[in-house]
Amino acid sequence: MRLAWPLTGRLEETRLIDAALNSDDLSGVVIGGAAGVGKSRIAREALATMAEGGYETRWAVGTSAARTLPLGAFASWAGAEDADSLALVGRVIDALTASDGRRVVVGVDDAHLLDDLSSFVLSQIVQRQAAKLVLTTRDGAPLPTAVLEVYNGGQFERLDLQPLSRDESTRLLAAALGGPLDPDSARRLWQLTRGNVLYLRNIVEQEVGRGRLACQHGYWRWTGNPTVPPGLAELIEARIGALPDAVSEVVDILAVGEPIHLRTLATIADTAAVEEAEVRGLITLDSTDGGVDVRVAHPLYAEVRRNRVPATRLRRLRGLIANALAVCDDRDDLRVVVRRATLSLDSDLAPDPQLLIRAAQGAVALSDLPLVDRLAAAAIRAGGGAEASFIRAHALSWLSRGEESDAVLDAVRSAELTDDGRARLAFLRASNRLWSLRDPDGAKALVDVAAEGVPASARGCIDSYYAVHWAAAGRPGSSTAASDALDLDALPAIVGAVTGWAVAVASGDAGRTAAAVAGARAGYRIADRAFDAAHMRFVIADAHLGALLVAGLIAEARQEADALSRRAAELPGAAQAFSAALAGRAALGAGHLDAAVELLDPVVEGLRETGETNGFGYRFALPRTMALAIRGVATDDSLVDLEQCRHPSWRYLDYEFALARAWVAATQGAVSQAVAAALSAAENARANGQYAAEVLCLQTATQFGNHSGAARLAGLRTVVDGPRVAAAAAFCAALAAGDGDQLAAVSTQFEAMGDLVAAVDAAAHAAIAYRRKDLRGSALGLAARAESLAHRCGEAATPALRAAVERLPLTDREREIVTLLGAGLSSKAVADRLCLSVRTVEGHIYRAMAKTGAGSRAELVRLLPHRHD
Repeated sequence: MRLAWPLTGRLEETRLIDAALNSDDLSGVVIGGAAGVGKSRIAREALATMAEGGYETRWAVGTSAARTLPLGAFASWAGAEDADSLALVGRVIDALTASDGRRVVVGVDDAHLLDDLSSFVLSQIVQRQAAKLVLTTRDGAPLPTAVLEVYNGGQFERLDLQPLSRDESTRLLAAALGGPLDPDSARRLWQLTRGNVLYLRNIVEQEVGRGRLACQHGYWRWTGNPTVPPGLAELIEARIGALPDAVSEVVDILAVGEPIHLRTLATIADTAAVEEAEVRGLITLDSTDGGVDVRVAHPLYAEVRRNRVPATRLRRLRGLIANALAVCDDRDDLRVVVRRATLSLDSDLAPDPQLLIRAAQGAVALSDLPLVDRLAAAAIRAGGGAEASFIRAHALSWLSRGEESDAVLDAVRSAELTDDGRARLAFLRASNRLWSLRDPDGAKALVDVAAEGVPASARGCIDSYYAVHWAAAGRPGSSTAASDALDLDALPAIVGAVTGWAVAVASGDAGRTAAAVAGARAGYRIADRAFDAAHMRFVIADAHLGALLVAGLIAEARQEADALSRRAAELPGAAQAFSAALAGRAALGAGHLDAAVELLDPVVEGLRETGETNGFGYRFALPRTMALAIRGVATDDSLVDLEQCRHPSWRYLDYEFALARAWVAATQGAVSQAVAAALSAAENARANGQYAAEVLCLQTATQFGNHSGAARLAGLRTVVDGPRVAAAAAFCAALAAGDGDQLAAVSTQFEAMGDLVAAVDAAAHAAIAYRRKDLRGSALGLAARAESLAHRCGEAATPALRAAVERLPLTDREREIVTLLGAGLSSKAVADRLCLSVRTVEGHIYRAMAKTGAGSRAELVRLLPHRHD
């Protein structure tokens, strides 16, 4: 399938070329670079730009075939008449530079392939200053003496064209495909092609044509494995060329095991062959802190070689490398252990169950769960025992393969386990049932039964599960009671880390921020020291961020999200997706709605496509829906999608679900319905002991214009940690008093705290309060502040903001009804939505028309500010 590929990421390069061609002091520009990097494209684009500027342009191409013919590249300008060489050269120069007075630019692609006479033509053009030249040459290709004379005979700008960066490559893909890629697909394509536009275009067009790269829910996703198109494979094989056996061995060793330290490579390959491979441009050497790493020059070279080499040779080479890595100084390094074991899986070596177990734990730390599954499964087959089963079951559960996870654990012989082992088995089975199998009641029943057969001395894992269960259920008091006596460091690593998450969730919801942060830090310490718990850092961070955000510690939450993003940068796509989602949550907490949607959207849609069952899709769909709603672009369909992905085990997020529904209703115009939803959520949070969540719910109701929570918020100031409760209490009290000055001060307080959406609404309510007291200047000033803050948010469209900027003499109920009419609802639908009679709705509409002088409902609707489309 052919796609349109615009020139992307070459702004500085095109400016340099344009400057060179318009300079009186230069003869032109030489563009060098690797094959496929885009030299020809940028040269042709440069000529097209010059043609648009009034230049006469010519284009020629050097080829291996034409190189054997005198003037082969310029045959089209040589004419058909016989002549001696000198006359032919003159004729070609005249034809190339002929114009009706306009300046001329001659472009020559692959100038390193020119014959001597063609090179002489260019030399004469330079000496006569008859035209500007644009020449492209390929890195590593020797330049003939005649071409060097052209270069040395004039003043040329030199442009070394580099491959596209990762961001540039992603932008090019989005432009060619007509829509954004999900981050993991963009990462994989970048790792495979490394910014080489020719390689990227060939692979993408093949994958689109075969349906493996397709647009799903607004994002292009690549679900295939790397397959090099035949034409591209032939091109790469030609670039590699015929190799001596020893050099071929070097390339193939690296193709299955790169990167390899140079000193290690020297023990299994001929040193002279390594040097020759480097001279041929087939391998690269990179200096590192530990020495020099050797890689194949491009990932596709390795892909082509692996597809061409016999399987028996590959198995032998993997075993050879694994044995060499086993005697290196860094053989116990996490990544080296994982590589050794992974190579051994498909090698001629006998399996080592302990190596496979250590490697599976290491793969957990690298967030590569499919590899964990492979390594742990091999360890089980090799006799790795219960530990291998525990590791594999946990990975399968995280991969949303809950039934398989349960089967692996069911096969463990519990009678052969210690009391601690049986408690750990119960924890893992219950956790799998809680999350992957979406059965919280069944999970608790399983642990209740197991608890009866475990002595008090071995109850650590049992009590840990109860702490997790009650935290997830939104019962922080019960969770804390279960975890209070636990020593997290004394528990199995994965159990201790998950318990750290539970402490952070329960304490954060209850408003005990310091305890929440301490729980998160304890979990992080375990994740940092234990390979098999390392991936839990991202889940713990979600609870940590949640505790900070609900407390109003916005800046700290964003710092934690940034630190996590840096940590995830070198890990596979799952870690990067998690860190992006957490950055999206932090962005929402700060009121940066556009950034929140941009970060969360691909993660949510990606999880939907994978069929994830653990509930992370629901967890991150909540803030995405909230961000869309506050911008005024969420619909009832958004709530339907949210309901469909709702997970029964994430009950502690019920208040977030209620607030998402409230914000959708509010920005649709049903403000009274939104208030009722927020107040109901606050009451439920209070009943559960989620006091920090209660504060947020009451603050939201206040943003909608309800001040009934003033007394309760004042009381919560002694219960809940963090700056939010004080700001929310001041907001609600000022709204109850109709005090514009205090509302303006609260807006500044929220802005300093980092909650820009709340700052918008406090400023908007201040404007309304001033307007009611006929303080027009103050009202206009605060309305302008609210609009400015809303713009900083990415165009927030809250009900308070709409009320502040409109000048119509409507009551809150009249405004609500007219807004719903504008959303396309009939009078009956409005009545049903607001639990009113149709007659009452019609009465409000009649009075609104009378106040505004509107002659029809349509005219009345047009008077109100519109929501974002």
